[in-house]
Amino acid sequence: MAAAMVATSAELQKRKAPEEELVQHKDGDESKRTAMMQLNSGLQMKHEDFSRELLRVYYDKMFPYRDMFRWLSYKNDPKSSSPSVQKDFFLRREFTLVLEGDIYCRYTCFKDADEYRQAVMTQQPVRMEIGAVFSHPPKLHKAIVKEKYKPVERELVFDIDMDDYDDIRTCCTGAKLCTKCWNFMKAAIKTLRRALIEDFGFKHILFVYSGRRGVHCWVCDSAARKLSNDHRSAVAEYLTVVAGGSNKAKADITNKGADDIHPSIAKAHDICKKYFRDDPNGVLQGQDIFKKGPHLERIADILGTAERTALETYCKNHPEATSLQIWDQIEKLQEEHATRLPTIREKQQARNLCKEVCLQYSYPRLDINVSKQMNHLLKSPFVVHPKTGRVCVPIDPDKVDDFNPLEVPTLGMLAGELETGKNSLKQYTHFFQEKFLKPLEETCKEELKLNSGMDF
Repeated sequence: MAAAMVATSAELQKRKAPEEELVQHKDGDESKRTAMMQLNSGLQMKHEDFSRELLRVYYDKMFPYRDMFRWLSYKNDPKSSSPSVQKDFFLRREFTLVLEGDIYCRYTCFKDADEYRQAVMTQQPVRMEIGAVFSHPPKLHKAIVKEKYKPVERELVFDIDMDDYDDIRTCCTGAKLCTKCWNFMKAAIKTLRRALIEDFGFKHILFVYSGRRGVHCWVCDSAARKLSNDHRSAVAEYLTVVAGGSNKAKADITNKGADDIHPSIAKAHDICKKYFRDDPNGVLQGQDIFKKGPHLERIADILGTAERTALETYCKNHPEATSLQIWDQIEKLQEEHATRLPTIREKQQARNLCKEVCLQYSYPRLDINVSKQMNHLLKSPFVVHPKTGRVCVPIDPDKVDDFNPLEVPTLGMLAGELETGKNSLKQYTHFFQEKFLKPLEETCKEELKLNSGMDF
């Protein structure tokens, strides 16, 4: 992480335009007006995506402090008179403010939304991360006996990074991103959401675009927030089906020798097969994996001898065949192979092979170390990624197929809109308020009512 922040700082210095250097020595309203003038003077997007002055405008005019407070306090209002409300709940939440120059301000905490805003405006962090709720306010951690200072609550979180798909995506590598490889994130969001809701019973789930090339997931139900590290590890392991790596051709979906695959895996396959086979931007059609890279050879290696020979003959006789046509041939060969096998178990295993390939190339690849520990930090929603200038916006999972990360508002875009009355961020804050916060707060009210026997 430290190395990444050093790179971020170097990137910021490299990308400053001469006009930006001048703006950084101004303060207050004058600096904001100068930033607006820059945006309207036709500067190229690479120079207006991110700067300290644009960030100052964003923190002052657009960052949703009160909505973030509403979320992270879970109706524990410090001004409430109810005995069931933990008045210091928000104060015991750890934030990390990362300042320009790779300076990490750990153990930061705030009493309420106003103090939260004041600290951010004063320090102007280039990044903010959210940690656990601790037994004591984090700013007092040095004054508390080490054994007494511990995390007591934290959202169950997941991190899905496009880097983990580099061995199977053919369109981009590293930090680069396009609509074709974003299909991996669509499959991940839908698959993970289904499992969290149907397999675990969670309701309050927030997906957030990381601002560059990945997705973060926050599970905010009370039961999820209170999971122990062991339970978090168990959930993460349950949801881990595929392993990355350049030599993996298929996932292991066997259920301890059972003939049938686990129902959760079967449902995951039902979701993933669209993004593997049918979507024009998917694995077969968009990534064209059988025409690029070593993927066809690796998959051929796991077929039986007769099927591999038949596939090689097909490809030789049909040099113009698309990846989708080659896949149809593989499915046909496997079905024919299955019908020749003597037992039901062998038939099922042969048919499962195509499902295993599909899942290996489309099932979410989770960084489970992020999920296992309660005190792991994760980037805050609505911060801005310094390398792209894009805001880390919530994603509506019901409209995930319409979400395009390349159209997410940047700092430059938002600052330029201030003078026109337009606000490209509004659709994301509206979703956050109406579709995520309101249902969450209703649940929190009911839980507090049960704890106190009082009306709220």
